[in-house]
Amino acid sequence: MFLTCSIRRKLFVQFGLVSGMLLLMAIAAIIGLVSYRNVLSDLEYSITKAPRKADLITAIDQLYLPLNKQPPEMGEYDAEAFAIFQHQNFRIELNEAKKRISRFIDRLDSMPNSSYEQRTRVLLVNKLRSNISLLEEQQELLIDPKERAQAAQRMIGWLMSLHEFVNEMPDPFQVFVPRLAQAEENLQFCLNIVIFSSVVSFLLFLGVIGTSNHWIFEPIKKLHKAARRVANGDFQYKVELDTGDEMNELADVFNQVTAQFHEINQDLDRKVREKTTALIRSERLAGVGFLATGVAHEINNPLHVISTISESLEMQAFSVLENCPEEDRALFTKYLGMIQTEAFRCQEITEKLLSFARGSEVARISTDLTHLVNEVVSMVSHLSKFQDRTITILTEDPIYAQVNPSEIKQVVLNMVSNALEATDSGGNLEIELMCVNNQVDLIFRDDGCGMTAEVQEQLFDPFFTQRKGGGGTGLGLSISHKIIEEHNGSIEVSSDGPGTGSTFRLRIPKVAEDFSNEDTLPAAA
Repeated sequence: MFLTCSIRRKLFVQFGLVSGMLLLMAIAAIIGLVSYRNVLSDLEYSITKAPRKADLITAIDQLYLPLNKQPPEMGEYDAEAFAIFQHQNFRIELNEAKKRISRFIDRLDSMPNSSYEQRTRVLLVNKLRSNISLLEEQQELLIDPKERAQAAQRMIGWLMSLHEFVNEMPDPFQVFVPRLAQAEENLQFCLNIVIFSSVVSFLLFLGVIGTSNHWIFEPIKKLHKAARRVANGDFQYKVELDTGDEMNELADVFNQVTAQFHEINQDLDRKVREKTTALIRSERLAGVGFLATGVAHEINNPLHVISTISESLEMQAFSVLENCPEEDRALFTKYLGMIQTEAFRCQEITEKLLSFARGSEVARISTDLTHLVNEVVSMVSHLSKFQDRTITILTEDPIYAQVNPSEIKQVVLNMVSNALEATDSGGNLEIELMCVNNQVDLIFRDDGCGMTAEVQEQLFDPFFTQRKGGGGTGLGLSISHKIIEEHNGSIEVSSDGPGTGSTFRLRIPKVAEDFSNEDTLPAAA
């Protein structure tokens, strides 16, 4: 948990590793230097200050020389002069020996108590001092020619005894031999410590490099790679980090930003496609409007002539057909009335086409949409081609909205006719009206042939049709879409695919934007 909190703590761990490595190296170096200094101190002391038994024996042996001198065997000699000579030489050697012995004792006294046994030290010093005192006392006898030889023999005996005693005593210098061996062991131990600390320091260094690569360099490398991928347009690329620190948080934020950017980009692409489709639809509708205007103007003239002539014939029917049977006159009058009715109906259609093409404003009144839907269904149900289909209106209560009744009736007629065309014999169509907040939803559900996603995208394009047998102009849904948009509403289409039926949802505001909020009476049915 400590290692996965933050980069600061991870860096602190790395700093601890480096500090441990430096501390270990420093301790190893200090131990080695201290051991080396101790070895040098022992070596210096052994060379310059340590007492040596060899020096002591040499000082003792130097006293033999004057004592062992004998008078010449050939010729006469002066015994007194020889005694004085021997005495002077011995005194000189004794003084020199005393200096050496005194220096030996001083060095011996300067040695640590633990280095040389105290009892041995005291015994050796006492022996040396006592023998020196005896030799000092006996040296005066060397002047007497008569006592010289005996005194010399006694002193030689003492020197021999002292020589043997010193020889049997342990050499103080040998005390430093185990210390040197111990120093050598210490040096080897220090060398092992240095080697061990070097290996551990190298492993710690590798650990610092490894942790730095895992905690810092690899995450930065992954973030850099992700940034380049995103910069190249791959907005779905995600950074996967498991460091558990700020790098991980940065990767999460980076993923969130790229996901949001991808979503925004997808939304913008969708809006661009929708706007492009709407623009193409508008261009097609503009062409349809231009065509409808020309066609309507061209059709109105012959329709006006037909209606005028039929009216004239109807007025002259009684005089012209005066001698014809009554049944023939009634049939002729009926046909003339039908010609006039259909001509006026065609004129009304062309006027609607002109109105649709110009986009003129129409009056909107409060209308009972339930009643309007029932009227359209009642009219369509009389058509012979749709008598084998079932139309069910699920809503009975009146629902009012401020609309143009004739335009909405045209939209409902298109919805019903398209739904019935999409079903086979025995098909069903359900129509439901409901209020959702301040809007009215008109829902048309059929169990017909259904639609693919591609068809749903092109459904409201002018001249696009999927009717059986290739019938239809493909303008019904385009016109319905434009009418609903002019009412500030929308049309939503949904289908699970071919053979699953379709659902059209028309959403219209209850109150028009330019309509007064004052209460109005419902339009008469």
